[in-house]
Amino acid sequence: MLRAAVAASGATALAGCLGDDIEITINSGSDDEGAGSDDGSGTGSDGDSESTGDSGEDSEAADHGDDGSDDDTEHADHGDDDSDDDLGSTDGGDETDPAEEDDDETAPVEEDDDETDSAEEDDNDEKDPDEEDDDEPKPSFSEDCINVDPSDLTIDEISGNRWRVRSGRSALLIFDEKENAEDAKAIIEHYGFTSYCFVGRPDPPMTYWLENGNAPSASGSFGGSEDCINIDPSDLTIDEISGNRWRVRSGRSALLIFDEKENAEDAKAIIEHYGFTSYCFVGRPDPPMTYWTS
Repeated sequence: MLRAAVAASGATALAGCLGDDIEITINSGSDDEGAGSDDGSGTGSDGDSESTGDSGEDSEAADHGDDGSDDDTEHADHGDDDSDDDLGSTDGGDETDPAEEDDDETAPVEEDDDETDSAEEDDNDEKDPDEEDDDEPKPSFSEDCINVDPSDLTIDEISGNRWRVRSGRSALLIFDEKENAEDAKAIIEHYGFTSYCFVGRPDPPMTYWLENGNAPSASGSFGGSEDCINIDPSDLTIDEISGNRWRVRSGRSALLIFDEKENAEDAKAIIEHYGFTSYCFVGRPDPPMTYWTS
């Protein structure tokens, strides 16, 4: 450096001597080296600048990296959104739980249905008496009856010196003896017969009377004597006799004889159904009137 300064001073002095027009250029190895050093420094600076540029690119890359981080953050956010979706799904599941609980709350309504069933059962229980009546076995026989008004009875004489008992305009009985006709009228009034029934018409071997659909039963006497035999409705049998006829018996007592077995079976069923315990007659032998009581 000292050598360069001396050279420069000498050059300046020489220039002063020669005049201003002379331009003296002094090159020295040091200067070249310095220049080289300066170039190197410049190059180095450029290198540094380039490095700086690279650093800028790296910075941009870092920025992109940050953007990438932002992207990742966005992806994370999307992940959070997915998580939110999952949470939403979870919340949806939680929201359905009350609905399911509401469905569970419908169980009491079903219990109300059970209560309705219970009410129906109660109604059915209330109907049980009628149903029990309906469940009772129906009679195996059909009845052939006419209506009677026991408060509208009359006796009139007809041809052949016979006596007819009537209910309104309906003829009921015909007797050879007026006394028997009067007894028949008194008996009908006493028991309050409302139906006169037949088994095996037109010449029925069996006739019976009912009081409002029931077996007649009355206390006391109609004012005369009754001609009756006792029977046991639990001890009835049917047997075949001569002439292809059928006889109904109670124990050892013969009660009725029919030409048709079907009529004999109906008679037996009727006696059992109403529980008749007495078989009565008016005007024996060949009584025009027979009746059964319990």
